[in-house]
Amino acid sequence: MRIAVIADVHGNSLALDAVLHDIAQENPDLIVNLGDLVSGPFDPARSGISKCRFLP
Repeated sequence: MRIAVIADVHGNSLALDAVLHDIAQENPDLIVNLGDLVSGPFDPARSGISKCRFLP
């Protein structure tokens, strides 16, 4: 089983885009979010639910 882990994004939507692109290339069986996705000074609304709710 291949597991992708996302953590400590802190609202950085540019970094999250890059990570999600890499995850899509690897085609994991499971994606786990460890937290701190939207907290932080960058762009929490853009990097939060709108991007991650459609992950497989």
